[in-house]
Amino acid sequence: MSSRPLSPHLQIHKPFLTMVFSITHRISAIIFFFSLIFISFWVSTFYANETLFIYISSFINSVLGKILILMWLICVNHFILSEIKHLLWSKIIFLEIDSVYKISYVILFANVFLTILAGVILFK
Repeated sequence: MSSRPLSPHLQIHKPFLTMVFSITHRISAIIFFFSLIFISFWVSTFYANETLFIYISSFINSVLGKILILMWLICVNHFILSEIKHLLWSKIIFLEIDSVYKISYVILFANVFLTILAGVILFK
């Protein structure tokens, strides 16, 4: 057995904003993907089974459904804003380390603003 030290795992590092955003971007992409499957199923029930469509629509219009939509909007906003950041990075913009942190804070505040705006519209 080798006496060389093992490489450090992610758990020993203190989480920082860009690391958390990288992980949540991947999670939000998965949630966004599966939500598109659900939305396409919901729309297809309009043509296939009208009663199922009405049941799903009544759940979406309930308080729990609106909370789930608000959580979904947080994921979608984060995913889209992070993709805009990646588009800027592909054009070699904001690649300096201080710019990376600044754009991460912009994404955070934009996500909070867009979610609050959507919540006001959703719950009025």
